[in-house]
Parts: sequence; structure tokens; C-alpha cells
Amino acid sequence: MKSNGMLKFVISIFSVLLLLAGCSSKPSVDLVGSTVEIRSDEARSGGIGITSGEKKGEIIVPVALSYEFVLKNTGKKNLGEAKKINELNFVFDDGIKVRIEPHEKLKAISEEVMGINIYNEEENLGMGLSSMPVLEPNQEGKYTFDYTLGALEENPEIRLAPSPEQLEKLKEHAMDAILIVTVEDEEIARFDLSHSE
Repeated sequence: MKSNGMLKFVISIFSVLLLLAGCSSKPSVDLVGSTVEIRSDEARSGGIGITSGEKKGEIIVPVALSYEFVLKNTGKKNLGEAKKINELNFVFDDGIKVRIEPHEKLKAISEEVMGINIYNEEENLGMGLSSMPVLEPNQEGKYTFDYTLGALEENPEIRLAPSPEQLEKLKEHAMDAILIVTVEDEEIARFDLSHSE
């Protein structure tokens, strides 16, 4: 009887060790910073050259909804790789990818303010993205999104941005979303941004 109890105890300890080993091999990433702002910064969002009309040759700097996230690899292995370059969009297919998935409320506000869901790549006016494909253990990396919202002055190239009040409304709800982190199409983390502020 005593040996049977001892066997159960040994099996229990072994099971716990297996569980712990399984957990430690799973990629670990933390969101250590997140900000959002409306900006018209040429250095980050770029300018659009006017190609026709009386303003030909001028550069229009669009207004953008700009997110900045800082992720930290809290695991013991590298996250992502930089071996498989995608010739179409010049990103690494095996690297870390992040995307913003709006909650229904943010999607509705985007459609109300912009007339489109700016988080849908097929609908938006343009988006800039910068990211780090690889994070080493304990390394932090910056990931930015710049969603073009329009121009501040009339021009033939890009539509006018919404009013300052509408832009502020969009910004107020911009964190009503989830940040999803993937490596080679496998989700490794998701963060509810509405709880991260």
C-alpha cells in the first residue's frame, strides 16, 4: 500500500515537471509600452508629391493616427528569425509580425469618422509600419503603425482629413483594440490595449 502511494507521488512530481518544461519552451513576450497620437510628421509618415494642377511639385504631409508599441522578449530563446525575406513586401516571413485588431466600437468609430475601417488593409488610405523581425532574450523592440487619415489642405492627391474634433474622437478610442503578435502565422501573444493604459 505504501509503495502504491509513493508511486502516485512520483508520478505527480513527474507530471508537474513536464508541465513546467512545456511552459518554459513557449515563447514569452510582454507589452512594456504603448502610445497613440495624431501626427503630421513628414519624417515618420512621409509626404505625398502633388503631380498635377497649380500645386504641382508641392509636398503634402498627411495626418496619421500613429501607434507605438514596445515588446520585450521575456523568454530564453530568440523570437522570430530573419532568414526568409518576402520579395513582394520586403518583410521577413519568419520574423515577428504584429497587427491591430479593433474591437467593434473602434471599428464603428473609424467608419463614422473616416467612412472606412482604417484597420482593414484593403480599405485604408495607406499605412506605414516599422518593426523588428527578431527579439533576443531580454531585448525590447519598437513596433509602429501610421494610418493615413488625409491631408490638412485641399489637394488633388489625397482626401481631406476629418475635423480636429473627429480626429480627437478617433484618438480617444484608438486603444479599444487587441494587439496580436505572430511568428510564422502562429499566434504567440495577444494584448487587450484597452486594459494596458
